[in-house]
Amino acid sequence: MPKKIQKTVPVLDPQITQLQDKLARALADYANLERRYSEQSSAIVKFAKSDLLSKMLEVRDHLGMVSDQLKDPSVTLILNSFDKLLSDEGVVQIKADGLYDATTMECQELAPGPKDQIIKVIRPGYLLHERVLRVARVIVGMGDN
Repeated sequence: MPKKIQKTVPVLDPQITQLQDKLARALADYANLERRYSEQSSAIVKFAKSDLLSKMLEVRDHLGMVSDQLKDPSVTLILNSFDKLLSDEGVVQIKADGLYDATTMECQELAPGPKDQIIKVIRPGYLLHERVLRVARVIVGMGDN
């Protein structure tokens, strides 16, 4: 009758197991830290130009007023180029029609009209990559009573 060969399984030292667990946690923490750093640094790069773009919006407003007054094709061409530049940088105008939204709009005045509906846009607002760059100033309806 052949002899049975018994396999022995080495019992791991509890310290080794504990160190392996700590190493796994440290590696997971490091991976999370790298991911957070990458997200934060890309957000910093994405929004670093927000101050400059905010200042440019004032220039855009003035060009828009000039274009409305003069109806000059060359001013309209410049304004269109300026709008394209803003768009290429991720700036989009806030749609200020319909219902008033306090997160993207600032109510300058209440006027007769449908309750909480935008009556008029005084100054357009803009988003930069879905973040408010400048709130829209609007006149809101107070309801016809």
